[in-house]
Amino acid sequence: MIEIYPSYYERFRCIADRCEDTCCAGWEIDIDDDTYERYMRVGGDLGARLRACTKVYEGTDDGYEEVYEQHGFVLTEDLRCPFLDENNLCDIYRELGEDALCEVCTHTPRNYLEYMVSDRMPDTPDSDDATHPVREISLSASCPEAARLIYGSPERISFVKKEVPDEESITDREEGEPDEEEAELGAFLKNVRDEAIRMLQDREYSLTDRIRIFLKHSEAVQEAINRWEAGGAENLRLHAVSREEKEPMEKSDGEAVYRHFLIRMGTFSGLASIGKGWKDKVEGLFQSFVGEEEENQRFRERYLEASDNLLNYLTENNRLYEYEHLLVYYAFLLLNRSIDDYDYLGKAKLVVLSYLMNRDMDAAVFLQKGVLTREDRQENARLYAREVEHAEENLADLAEEILFERAYDAESLVSVI
Repeated sequence: MIEIYPSYYERFRCIADRCEDTCCAGWEIDIDDDTYERYMRVGGDLGARLRACTKVYEGTDDGYEEVYEQHGFVLTEDLRCPFLDENNLCDIYRELGEDALCEVCTHTPRNYLEYMVSDRMPDTPDSDDATHPVREISLSASCPEAARLIYGSPERISFVKKEVPDEESITDREEGEPDEEEAELGAFLKNVRDEAIRMLQDREYSLTDRIRIFLKHSEAVQEAINRWEAGGAENLRLHAVSREEKEPMEKSDGEAVYRHFLIRMGTFSGLASIGKGWKDKVEGLFQSFVGEEEENQRFRERYLEASDNLLNYLTENNRLYEYEHLLVYYAFLLLNRSIDDYDYLGKAKLVVLSYLMNRDMDAAVFLQKGVLTREDRQENARLYAREVEHAEENLADLAEEILFERAYDAESLVSVI
């Protein structure tokens, strides 16, 4: 198996009670079957608590609350894990040790994606037909310590690729031979995603032009996937982004840019809220940049001025790399998940929308304070990641909005960056 992860991943260590937040509150905590069986055998007071604080999940038919495990903890009234003490330390860890933690607690804030890739290269009939698994690991920016690593250095984010034993696979295949078509798509996605990241990190172009090139490239990727899925090509192929597509493009007028902001606000304010921090952040955006209809011009001018001043401030302080890192972070996290639904372009649009929404949040802070500290940037990134990455319902709603809202067409996104 080939393992791929950003180089900062190796420096990550949970700081436990020293963390300003906790990943043990605010969402459901699932218990995998092996750990559940172990917990049910624990004796004494801790065993009694484990049995009393464990619930059985019931499946739902709404398409959102898919049950991945059969059991989970009963959260407290303030949505904390019942084994999290007042100092944000874990009673299970303290009494039974680290190896007694359930899988979700062991792996958080890590995200995993595993898929097969083919060694067969297009247009090379003598190449090897073998397939092998790839595991990609990322750290969620919803963790404050991870956010500090992601945004802490001006150097381009690099990635580590190494071989690990196949038996360490987290999501082993249950039966059958590897799917050759899936492996071909996996190899294609891995290559084009790596190319997309190189585009986003090409500092010879402005950040705006890099995003535009990235979207053009993503459209070409999607066209190749569509042709392949329809059987129109023996192998997945992709044309290179032409020189003409890399030429600068004029931005839409201020009214169109502000109108797009209002549509974004409608989309993101409608998500199910994970924690009070997101509600407060959205409310602050409305207070800063959205007024009654008769006040639209004043609020539009305020939004455009704050956005421009923010970008000028970050440019002058050599901090635009933080948005480059954000784009690369979401490109690595999201793009190859199209192995499951073939919707590469939809995920590329979410990468860009994530940048725009983070920039909006930063502009509101800048309007209020006149500065945007690195801590402010990391906090906004954390709140956004917590809201978007950890709720299947929110991801499903965003995917639907991106599919049907014309303002989220690639051409529209390009015009408002």
